[in-house]
Amino acid sequence: MGSKRPRQVLITGCSVGVKGPQVFARRWQAETAATSSQHQEEKITITIDANLLQCCVCSGPLTTPLFQCTKGHISCSDCCTDGALDDESECLMCREPETATRCRAIERFLAGMSVPCLFRQHGCKEMIPYGDTQAHEASCRYAPSHCPIPGCAGYAGKSLVDHVRVGHPNVHHTSVRPDCLTPLRMRASEQARVLWLGSCCAKFLLVAGRDVPSGRSLSIVGLMDEQFQDEFKYRIEVVSKDGVLALSGQANGVERLARPYQASAFLFVPNAIWDSYPEDIPVFVHLK
Repeated sequence: MGSKRPRQVLITGCSVGVKGPQVFARRWQAETAATSSQHQEEKITITIDANLLQCCVCSGPLTTPLFQCTKGHISCSDCCTDGALDDESECLMCREPETATRCRAIERFLAGMSVPCLFRQHGCKEMIPYGDTQAHEASCRYAPSHCPIPGCAGYAGKSLVDHVRVGHPNVHHTSVRPDCLTPLRMRASEQARVLWLGSCCAKFLLVAGRDVPSGRSLSIVGLMDEQFQDEFKYRIEVVSKDGVLALSGQANGVERLARPYQASAFLFVPNAIWDSYPEDIPVFVHLK
């Protein structure tokens, strides 16, 4: 028998020459690009000590641009010197003159990081880009809010008008005719009264505070809702045996109070007048 010839294998789908490698090269590039895109979109969850994200100078949250000196001190934009525009700055942590340069690696890290809202225990489920946390917390509807009614511990998750309706169902309501002096006849122990302005259904809160010595402070708070679109003027009067105490002002709408309530203007009613009426206090309100 003669010697066997080498076995030949036929590969289909590509032709001999340069064309075959080009087909495989394009296929490999497409698969590589798809894999790379998949890795870029992949997100991971990590746990990090919040203290590591604080500025070495002010101990506040790191905000871009960030600078780092050769000794490792990282400072935020608020703690940078005028050299920040030139991508270099003086390190305020070092006792000796030390040049700090932009720390772009940490900037990219913070730009891609999201954190849960500080008020998640109150119901906020948003994940906030790290650089936007302060702005979000200042406007988050789930942030703890303060109530102007004396003795209220505050609330979260509702606007002030909804909180008064749900959290203080025992507060009396009085309908007030616009541009008319309306008698309220408040109780001596009453801390607040909701006022309805009949023409536009706008709501106001008349607060009888005890935050002043030897008396009460009467003030008006506009309860902001879809009906409260304008600025209203008010007048409060308390009639006593010796005369009339009066206060006029402008009631602006309040959606929520981020700080404890402090009236910009109030009518001071001494205890000698307030307590002289054992049942009803002759209080009059004028709204327009």
